[in-house]
Amino acid sequence: MSPLGDDRPLVSVVIPMFQAASWIDKTLATVSDQTYPHSEIIVVDDGSTDRGAEIVAEFAAGSEKPVQLLQMTHSGVAAARNIGIEESTGTFIALLDADDLWHPRKLELQVASLEYSGAPMCTCGFEYFDDRTGRRTGVVRVRDGSAVLRGWMALEGNGLALASAALISRPALDELRLFDPKFSVSADLDFALRIADVGHIDSLPQVLVRYRLHAQQMHRQISGLASDVHLLYDRVFAGGESPSFERRCRANLSAHIGYSYLQRGQVKPAFTNLWRSIRHDPRRVFTLPVRALFRRLGRRTRLWGSGRSSGWT
Repeated sequence: MSPLGDDRPLVSVVIPMFQAASWIDKTLATVSDQTYPHSEIIVVDDGSTDRGAEIVAEFAAGSEKPVQLLQMTHSGVAAARNIGIEESTGTFIALLDADDLWHPRKLELQVASLEYSGAPMCTCGFEYFDDRTGRRTGVVRVRDGSAVLRGWMALEGNGLALASAALISRPALDELRLFDPKFSVSADLDFALRIADVGHIDSLPQVLVRYRLHAQQMHRQISGLASDVHLLYDRVFAGGESPSFERRCRANLSAHIGYSYLQRGQVKPAFTNLWRSIRHDPRRVFTLPVRALFRRLGRRTRLWGSGRSSGWT
């Protein structure tokens, strides 16, 4: 192997960035610290108005890895990812959100997994941590990426955190369109469902991503969640297959929106959505919060079992 690892497959790390000046330097540092030797970094600034682009430029000036900074008018995370992927040259594409962090061996372990299996994509375990305190709040380990998709779609299981956990093979991307800009919060799920049609999704159980929790995150903005996910359901269930599962998914979504509004003290939209859930499938108003509670307890149990500190930050 050459000193720079140039005989290994190139990994293109694609980082969409919007108003991430508070975090982007730490995120880039975890890419720089990777044990995998051959990578390039592509940051796509999605119309930010903060100092994020300046911070990336400063990092690039001192980086041993090639760094591109692409700037665009604000078009959303899916469009920003697509631009970064289209500009990339790597055999593998690694996704990373501008506020998340990587374990130093993430790329090394995932490249080895995909080289062995030939799968189109590999994900990994991840942990949630509080932006204010830095403390871990939960751990998710996924051993079979394809197996979790049904629960993710029905809002009954953990997702795959593709935004920062995914390593994707170039041939897989050549077989399907990229992230669909019609979607916002459900763009990752839509992509995962389509790539699962290409082949089995690998997942490493090791916790290799730290997922930052903070007030600006898209998934906390519930106003557009219902229309976005219903649009995905319209596509997935367009053929009329699995009508009972479709009712289950739509009922869970309405229940989730309803309870979210209720937590915020917005009673009228809360009961509108809870009534809509009952009309789809009355059981889901009761089963969804129970499943959410057990899922949260599962994350906490794995957290307690592995200690409060991640040991790699």
